[in-house]
Amino acid sequence: MNDVTATDEVLWSSPVRVRVGYGFPEVVRGPREALQYLKWRWPVREGTYYLRALKECAAGLQRRLPLEKVRETFVLASIEARMLS
Repeated sequence: MNDVTATDEVLWSSPVRVRVGYGFPEVVRGPREALQYLKWRWPVREGTYYLRALKECAAGLQRRLPLEKVRETFVLASIEARMLS
């Protein structure tokens, strides 16, 4: 079991729904979940917004960027990868 720290609780004001492959829409609630999707479930490992989202999600977890900016970049990466539900 993972230890939960304060940084684990960083959530966006509203979740982002993404679709992986032909699956059902899945909810991404914040930068930690977004980073997991980007690293392990993303269909394409390239693209302007993909690379930016990786950096910004990590920065968002450390509270170095406004969460809504990080969310917006993740949405743009989702559009770029045709995953927005």
